[in-house]
Amino acid sequence: MTSLPKIDMHVHVLGNGKTGSGCRATVPMWQVPFGKIMAKGIGLNTSLADPLLDMLYVEKLIHWVQSSSFDKVVVLACDNLYDEAGNCHPERSGVYVPNEYVLKLARQHPEFLPGVSIHPARADALLELERCAAAGAALVKLLPCVQAVDCNRAKYKAFWLKMVELSLPLLAHTGGEIAMPVNRADLESVDTLSLPLKCGVNVIAAHCGTRALPWGRDYLDQFLVMRNVFPNLYGDIAALSQVTHLRTLEKLRESPQQLLYGSDYPVLTAISWVRLKGWVSKSDYRRLRKIKNPFQKGFEFTKALGFPETIFTDVNSIINGPVAA
Repeated sequence: MTSLPKIDMHVHVLGNGKTGSGCRATVPMWQVPFGKIMAKGIGLNTSLADPLLDMLYVEKLIHWVQSSSFDKVVVLACDNLYDEAGNCHPERSGVYVPNEYVLKLARQHPEFLPGVSIHPARADALLELERCAAAGAALVKLLPCVQAVDCNRAKYKAFWLKMVELSLPLLAHTGGEIAMPVNRADLESVDTLSLPLKCGVNVIAAHCGTRALPWGRDYLDQFLVMRNVFPNLYGDIAALSQVTHLRTLEKLRESPQQLLYGSDYPVLTAISWVRLKGWVSKSDYRRLRKIKNPFQKGFEFTKALGFPETIFTDVNSIINGPVAA
């Protein structure tokens, strides 16, 4: 019997668009040092202004995936911010990655599955859903607090029902956000996903509603309650390795049902905090520190914390279309 593919379902592609990708990225000055740390951590010796950035980023991504335990990764598009009247505001969107770019990457590289991003306020939202589903989209990614998507808005019900019809799950950011501009802080909670859940959409609450900064509001308990109410609500553990996430990791290790694996690449995995908690042995800590491949480090880190193997494979049952290892 063929084993199910191991999938990292939360991987970002980035670029400046100088090679025709259509990507756009704006980084505030205070984030530049963090960007350099991430670039060094993934082995990318370049800058945001590099004319070859888009190509170099994808080449490095392919290298890491191919030399890891993962069979596939979902590469994510990122739509612009739209207001409720359907007007686009690209100046308020820190990152833009077109759907066509991730669809093209997935056609070119069998390691990639395309995660598209479609703001439901767009005039062409339903048509774009159908187009992307037909082109092989695995899921839809939204950041409600960044893109100003009030998922519980009644007008969007047709969008969620169309996603159900097309068997497209929703990967939605929940909890705090520091890498991109927060335009609607009131849309960080897991409860903002209630309408798509009631419509029957398989919803993945990225980060399980956890805080990004120590003083931020934490929605983990809300996620845990809602997970018991909605069998179609999942969470991912993307980027949950910092000191602010220890309570989240502790709770999720105790009850790992409906959890999926995401790395949030190029965000790096920190291992010191879990060692201080005594959750990994000294030998495992030393072994993890030696791993240079960020995907493999995240994979081994998750296993060392005791999460079940299904965290890497359960996403196969909800993403759109068959996945071959």
